[in-house]
Amino acid sequence: MNARELWRQRSAGERRTLAIGAGAIALLLFIAFAWIPLERSRARLEREVPQLRAAVAALQRDADEVKRLRAMPAASHADAAPLSTLAAGTGVPPGARLSVLDARRVKLAASDMAFTALVEWLANAAPAQGLRVESAHLEALAMPGRVRADITLAR
Repeated sequence: MNARELWRQRSAGERRTLAIGAGAIALLLFIAFAWIPLERSRARLEREVPQLRAAVAALQRDADEVKRLRAMPAASHADAAPLSTLAAGTGVPPGARLSVLDARRVKLAASDMAFTALVEWLANAAPAQGLRVESAHLEALAMPGRVRADITLAR
């Protein structure tokens, strides 16, 4: 027997009951496999959109700040001392060595120095000489507050 013969053998009331049952099952399957996942996605997106909008606004503010900073004239440090005098040891943090790489770059190397002294020197002496950090590698030592540093500064 095939499905058509089984269907024809049923009375009109049985066919109506089976059709309503099949429709109800189809509706439940649609709800379970289509509607509920779509509703969950909609709710998730409703939660995430404000956060994403805030992130976009922050990125736009950052981009505006970059544009503003790029539009500023470059700082002139023509009156800054030559890098060779800086490397001579005046104001170099304890435990650090400065060596001149070329006319525009110096390298600060320290195998064991206080992190606070390094940060203070970078915050004060480097900008006064027109130096900015080009590359840095810091490694925390076992003793708290002590680091191994390898920093290249450039004008």
